[in-house]
Amino acid sequence: MRQVVARGPAALEPFDVPRGRRKLVRYLGPDESVWDPRFRAYLLDDPAERGTVWVRMEPESLRANDLSYQVSSSGVRSAG
Repeated sequence: MRQVVARGPAALEPFDVPRGRRKLVRYLGPDESVWDPRFRAYLLDDPAERGTVWVRMEPESLRANDLSYQVSSSGVRSAG
């Protein structure tokens, strides 16, 4: 599991439903009927009423951290 931390100026922009659909199709596939209902709701609900927005950011720095862990037979987590 990876964590990405980005720092820099950001702005909120109105949610663009067609763009949102393109992004979801890219990662979830073209068959919206098999998507989790929470993802479909982003496309079907009124974004303004729901409070859905895009965040546009111009990163000044990026950092990635490895947050992987393994569960041992004793149930104790250890860094991976």
